[in-house]
Amino acid sequence: MTVVPNALPVVPVVVAPPARRPLRLPLIAALALAFVSLALVSGIAYIAVLAGATGTAERLLLDRAVRVVEAQTALIKSRLDPVTQNLEMMAALIAAGRIDVNSPVDVREALAVMMKQVPSVSAAAFATLDLQLHRAIRRPDGMIIRDTVSLLGSPQGLERFRKLQISHNTFWGELFWNNALKQPLLNVRTPVRRIDDAFIGGLIATVAVGDLSYWIRDPNQVSGGHYFILVDHDHVLAHPRLVDPRGLDLSEDRPLPTIKEVDDPVLAKFWDPPMRRPQIDRALGALGHVVEAEGRQWVFVYRRLPGYGPEPWLVGQYFPIEDATGDLDRLMRGALVGGATLAVALVLALLIGWRMARSIRTITSAAKAIERLDFDQPFHKGSRLREIDDAGSSLDKARGALKWFGAYVPHRLVFRLMELGEDGIASRRRNVTVMFTDIVEFTPHAENLPEQETADLLNHHFALLGACIEHEHGVIDKYIGDSVMAVWGGLSRQEDHADAAIRAALAIARVIREDNAMLRAAGKVPIRVRIGLHSGPAVVGNIGAPGRVNFTVVGDTVNIAQRFEQLGKEFMTADDEVVVLVSGGTLAAVKDRESLGITPPPPEQRHVKGHDEPVDVYRLV
Repeated sequence: MTVVPNALPVVPVVVAPPARRPLRLPLIAALALAFVSLALVSGIAYIAVLAGATGTAERLLLDRAVRVVEAQTALIKSRLDPVTQNLEMMAALIAAGRIDVNSPVDVREALAVMMKQVPSVSAAAFATLDLQLHRAIRRPDGMIIRDTVSLLGSPQGLERFRKLQISHNTFWGELFWNNALKQPLLNVRTPVRRIDDAFIGGLIATVAVGDLSYWIRDPNQVSGGHYFILVDHDHVLAHPRLVDPRGLDLSEDRPLPTIKEVDDPVLAKFWDPPMRRPQIDRALGALGHVVEAEGRQWVFVYRRLPGYGPEPWLVGQYFPIEDATGDLDRLMRGALVGGATLAVALVLALLIGWRMARSIRTITSAAKAIERLDFDQPFHKGSRLREIDDAGSSLDKARGALKWFGAYVPHRLVFRLMELGEDGIASRRRNVTVMFTDIVEFTPHAENLPEQETADLLNHHFALLGACIEHEHGVIDKYIGDSVMAVWGGLSRQEDHADAAIRAALAIARVIREDNAMLRAAGKVPIRVRIGLHSGPAVVGNIGAPGRVNFTVVGDTVNIAQRFEQLGKEFMTADDEVVVLVSGGTLAAVKDRESLGITPPPPEQRHVKGHDEPVDVYRLV
């Protein structure tokens, strides 16, 4: 059967009725309005103060309390964001070859250096493709120790590594439990990928929950008030009691206490029906409420903080309502009308300037992301500044159009086009190695699954195969149902194309077995895969009608590779999970057989469709 190159699907363009846009202002008009508003607000505030308006007394104090929570949030970010930044910087150094991942000593030393720069990190590690974990761990006395352990020895280590392997962005994961510290650990993970997006390992850094509670403590807090961080509605992530969590009977099954288990009777009332205080309720809005506990009224102020785990945090603190009124009286007596007016005017000016700068930076970042072929996140955020809003809308529409092409065209091909231009990859004959894979009896297997589970199974399978193929510099030419066609040596001359293809096939076989082990443990049906490889000359380039082409590989070499995958039916037994067949042409094209670590068995001869003479078939797996 001749394999016909895939055609990019025609995406229908649906024109939605234009939505009514909010009022937008020219940039110059916005600047003029900002300064006029500044002067107007200053004048009104000054007159209001002179007239003795004091109706916002409690609101001013509570605004101060809210700013304290904002300061706590900024403190958390100042401690945790450097962890992410340094981890991503180290990933960039590894991807650029500045750190030798083949040298455990170099990797562990780089991790230790990073930990010295970021004291909040309690441990850092680098997981490699051979399932080794190079670590640097900070002891209680501050000394950093270094070691290497097997990733399989860590609970859920392989599962977390596979999640890293198919990820493309840094993310904060679920809490780890640390038996040595007897407390849970925050953790941030980032995949390490080469410039061609091939996965080469994963970096992990952890932060002790007790340290988080220590950082955000407020030594000036009086009258029994406390800070806190909640997750999952009522579980306590940070609190003065968690600076030293001993005595709370925490464990891997119960890593965090609830609000009723931290010996804090006020916090235990957090979700009780709030007390009604009209002035305070109007001032706080959704940022807080008042509760009654221990015979007193307490003001809670808080805000949500996303981005540091699967669920957003609720960061806040509480204090007695008497503190609010007493502080406010002292504040009002000592406030200077001119200083307050100037402060409000300055805040407004800074806010307007910051919003404008943020919008412009968003557009700049979007343009850079398009250059990197990163179309996953929407770029544009609506702006009332007409010029910025128009530019952002146009850029987001371009992103939406280009995202379709990013889903169907290999990124390595696009980078090659950007590097050489269209003439640099004109159709030509090259020696290549072609791989075909196929899931055995996928159709009857999929008939018993819901549609979404079928799609999830294929997406997971293709992600595993794609990681192995791209790691060996292969290009996925097309997906054919549950099959994959991949090519080595098509984009540019690759002397060791056969070596790389065989390494990728062996890696796929190993990954399929590992994934099947996890499927069996989860009570699911494992999959079985056939893989066929053949090397030879083929026509590589743009194939199709003018204005509608596909960069692909055609020729007898492609057909024979698919025949070899089909021959797997004759070799595969009921107990085999994977069968890998290669042709004599592929083995003949191998440049360094010793580096592959294989000893092929004697060949068997088989007839393939379209050829009179039998061909040599070698089974590697």
